[in-house]
Amino acid sequence: MKRKNIYIISSLLLIQGLFYACEENIREDAFYTFTGETVASFCGKTEENNLSVFARLIEESGYYPLLSVYGHFTCFAPTDAAFDAYFRAEGIQYDNLSKEDKKKIVDEHIIKGVSREYLYDDFQVGALPLPNMGSRYLVVSFSEDEAGNSQRLVNKDCPVINWDNKVHNGVVHVIGNVIKASTFDLLSMMKEAGHFNLFAEAFALTHLNDSISELYDYTYEDPSPNVDKVNVADRADCVIPHTRKLGYTILAETDAVFEQAGIHSLPELIALAKRYYGTEVPDDYTHRNNPLNKFISYHIMDRQMSTNAFIYQGKNTTAYAMDKRYEYYETMLKMRLIEFKAGNKINTQKDGVFVGVDESSSNLEGLNGYIHALTDILVYDEVVMIEDVLNKRIRFDAHAVPPQLTNNNIRWKTLDQPMTITPEFCGDYFQFNPATKIIMWASEWWDAHQADEIIMIGWYDFTLRLPPVPPGTYEIRFGYNSVDWRGIAQLFIDGQICGIPVNLAMKGDNPMVGWIKDSNTPDNGVENDKMMRNRGYMKSGNAILNSGYELPLRESQNDLRVIVGTFTWQDYDYHYFRAKNVERELGEFQLDYIEYVPVSHLNVEDRD
Repeated sequence: MKRKNIYIISSLLLIQGLFYACEENIREDAFYTFTGETVASFCGKTEENNLSVFARLIEESGYYPLLSVYGHFTCFAPTDAAFDAYFRAEGIQYDNLSKEDKKKIVDEHIIKGVSREYLYDDFQVGALPLPNMGSRYLVVSFSEDEAGNSQRLVNKDCPVINWDNKVHNGVVHVIGNVIKASTFDLLSMMKEAGHFNLFAEAFALTHLNDSISELYDYTYEDPSPNVDKVNVADRADCVIPHTRKLGYTILAETDAVFEQAGIHSLPELIALAKRYYGTEVPDDYTHRNNPLNKFISYHIMDRQMSTNAFIYQGKNTTAYAMDKRYEYYETMLKMRLIEFKAGNKINTQKDGVFVGVDESSSNLEGLNGYIHALTDILVYDEVVMIEDVLNKRIRFDAHAVPPQLTNNNIRWKTLDQPMTITPEFCGDYFQFNPATKIIMWASEWWDAHQADEIIMIGWYDFTLRLPPVPPGTYEIRFGYNSVDWRGIAQLFIDGQICGIPVNLAMKGDNPMVGWIKDSNTPDNGVENDKMMRNRGYMKSGNAILNSGYELPLRESQNDLRVIVGTFTWQDYDYHYFRAKNVERELGEFQLDYIEYVPVSHLNVEDRD
């Protein structure tokens, strides 16, 4: 089942549309067949395509040569009528645009892909997987036109009116409005929206907008300013980031949601915050221990995510478990997690109660992030979170921990091209010694949770900061795929050695592991699970899929979980998972996913 060269990327990210309302009404005459043109020459056919302004912008911005050569460009080309309306609304004239102005306009309308472009049927609600050439994500939404025909919009107000014009170096979609880059920070966007007035007032009072205003971390030094790819351990040519982008996501109650809860004013909101977050420093709203500050902080995550980016949308989840997908993120309320489940259900309780996301008022994009509307009031209720929402197995992908991997287009984006990073790129979230050679890649034809995995080669010594969980006693495990080229690693939690070194090349059928296929046992694997646990191992999760082979990883003897140990913590705090190579330089470590399980949950845990 396994291929030997894991660095050949064998599958493309083909995200299928989730919402196809009124699909039968889509006009057939909107399709355009392959012409043999390039993006530049197609747009240059001004009389035929009504794209003369955009064609002129391509030429005068200096982009004509780039858009004439081989590549995988997705171009959203506004019509001449769209530009006429844009210039009138902005109060500007074409002749007054500088070359830099023209370049910025073109940047907003072009996505430069690595190995593919995005066709009309690839569009789904939320952000497209890759940013445009202006380093911003384009957001797709669905609606109906006046005639009742289904249409797809880019950035809320740019209808795609003619699509899938396939050319030699990509595809051109004609749109009915000009895409405008937001010049607003998130607070300004919230005020502009008009239905987040009370939240915006509280947000401004805390001054938390000052903490999320930057676009880039300027302390990061580009290790290879003149090189886009580097060869890692003679295994793969990996893209290396030149900048470290920052990004944020705000979940906000609308005025209507507050009113439904009987909250009509700032004093009433402050009173609500005190019920859940105490009364410390009551008059200093900028203090991180102030209850209103804590209330707002729990609504903010330090990663930029559209509504289709909270939960893994790819293929490596078994069909029956698609509605069980979940993810955990740390919020700006220090050491407090938020849970997302499939359908963007937030902090779902065992009785089914959750806070939802209102798609119709979400995906508001500011300079460095998104604002999403909630359907109910969101708070971190200590009792509910400890005894209910977080009292379960918490499985998280290694790529989901450092926000830098999300903000810099690495998480879920290495299906087409492996990447690598420097030891300081992820800060305290993920650190490794200079001897570590690191490859971040993904494949839906490989045994990996959410397709992503991090490969460590060389005399590695790395540390991953684990998401903070409530006080309690937990079993910690990590999941991996055992193959011959793995090595032997010593594991640590919080700097303390955990057991003997683990041989990651040892297969499940080794007597020291004792894996037996469920169907080959009289009790569907119940006793075998117990025997494996006694040896410190578990089978992989039944919800994780190798979609290429349509094989749940529980059915593979090479996919295992190692029980690192049981740990008791009295307070909220950060904890660290560390692994160190103790065998040979070329022995690999696969960092895929890690699990926390409260010991009280072990007897009722499912096989997913």
